[in-house]
Amino acid sequence: MRGLFEKDIRLVLQKKAFLFLIMIIAVALSFSMDDSFAVSYVTMIGMVLAITTLSYDEYDNGMPFLMTLPVSRKGYAAEKQIFSYLILTGCWILGMLLQLGCFAIQDKMPEPLAFIESSLLYLGIFVILLAILIPLELHFGMEKSRIAMFVLFGACFAIGMLGTKIGEFLHIDLTPLIQTVQSTPAAVLAAIGAGIVLFFVVISSLITGAVMKKKEF
Repeated sequence: MRGLFEKDIRLVLQKKAFLFLIMIIAVALSFSMDDSFAVSYVTMIGMVLAITTLSYDEYDNGMPFLMTLPVSRKGYAAEKQIFSYLILTGCWILGMLLQLGCFAIQDKMPEPLAFIESSLLYLGIFVILLAILIPLELHFGMEKSRIAMFVLFGACFAIGMLGTKIGEFLHIDLTPLIQTVQSTPAAVLAAIGAGIVLFFVVISSLITGAVMKKKEF
């Protein structure tokens, strides 16, 4: 697994110029965008980098070659999960530091708790997206996984719209539910959010392992 980590790190380091450009763009746009732009933007780039390593592995029959090395399919699946979340978290931290740097230059530091809450929200969202993308990428490949992702989010959007219309037709008032959520302590909401993220990560790990076990090269 150590060799796989080194391979993926070297792949990411090949993008040094791209990462430097992304940091410049993030800093430049942070002055005119909302107070969490750099955090969300750089974290999203981390997700893209993680998925890119999967695409590189599959490029030009690279995966069959990797499987001839002293690494198991289970080990590959575990390394890809761990590395992806680590690179995502690293980019999230980098995004926070860039955003704080922009705040310092502008001399307008945000309320600490609000900044941390919004940053953690972005991290949770992108962890869930990455947890969905990894098994899709392994199962369908680079092109088909993009289509599957769009279909999945399209279906979720359609279900959400349908639920809204049904609620309006049945005159269901969600105001009490919204008020309950707003009155819930931040620690409880954070625990619920962490549980949801952990659920997606565990399910993604199980599915990724199953996909790698059955995948033919």
